[in-house]
Amino acid sequence: MSAADGTSTGQPQAYLVTGGAGMLGRALVSQLVEKGKTVRVIDIEPAQDQRAENIVGDVRDADAVRKACEGVDTVIHSAAAVWDPNLPDSVYDETNVNGTQIVIDTCMQLKIPRLVYTSTIDVVMDSVHGHLGGDESLPYPPDPRRMNRYAYSKMLGEQMVLKANSPALATCALRPAGMFGPGDKYHLPNIIKNAKHGVNICLGDGTAQFSHVFCGNVAHAHVLASEKLAPDSPAAGQAYFITDGHDRNFFSFMEPFLQALGIPLPKMSIPYGAANAMAWLIEKVSPKSNLNRFSVYCTCLDHTFTHAKATRDFGYEPRYSHEEAFEITLEWLKTQEF
Repeated sequence: MSAADGTSTGQPQAYLVTGGAGMLGRALVSQLVEKGKTVRVIDIEPAQDQRAENIVGDVRDADAVRKACEGVDTVIHSAAAVWDPNLPDSVYDETNVNGTQIVIDTCMQLKIPRLVYTSTIDVVMDSVHGHLGGDESLPYPPDPRRMNRYAYSKMLGEQMVLKANSPALATCALRPAGMFGPGDKYHLPNIIKNAKHGVNICLGDGTAQFSHVFCGNVAHAHVLASEKLAPDSPAAGQAYFITDGHDRNFFSFMEPFLQALGIPLPKMSIPYGAANAMAWLIEKVSPKSNLNRFSVYCTCLDHTFTHAKATRDFGYEPRYSHEEAFEITLEWLKTQEF
């Protein structure tokens, strides 16, 4: 890789993808290589795509991050500690906050001109209010105590990245909706595992709408944003929601996957109030359960967002249709054991 000097005004050519072994990271590497980019990956797990240079390392390790950043002109920071009730709060702080600061500092030290941060819709979710067609004018929750620790840490990371935007380092943040696709470790697998083991119920009355997004579309948005990102571009210092533009109830979204896998559909539903009370009790007895008040909130209230700003500023439209995303994901799910 050639050294990045921060003065290039052309298209980015040499990328570092943090978290490159994950669901989004894999899609990013594939699409960047398709476009003829040179790609390096840093992750705590080895990347499977041999077309990218692979570094096994942790974003919490400043030396490892510096080694990974040498010679690149663009960093896509997708590594994160993803929401998991079994993780201690300190992991979110160390990875999503301290690790992000290390990435920012390294970009500045090495004069890397572009940094795209993978955020999440969770940064505007407060466990109280839903959002229907939300856009980037939505504020951060005023009381962080109403956010789970993952969302709070991602909010802090996003704020740090956007604040770092400058003539020397152009930054932006993309907020994917509920992401799914090959390599998913958390979203669809948890529902499928529960359904196969008899925990097959709907939360809410089925009317709440939720935005999902295929990992290939999220990767596409990151590539487009990186190619447009410059100090004088509309994207510099901005945050963007990224969706498939195909909103539906969470359980309606899951039904075709369950049907195709031969898993019985839920026959029982629990109203929002009762589900919230039940989740509160479960949290007291089993604090690490996946059924908690935040998961109830996410599925029982509207959480839809528009990607119109991303379309306006860097031309994002979903690369994969809903039908294509479903088929690709289903074929991958059929290879998994639950």
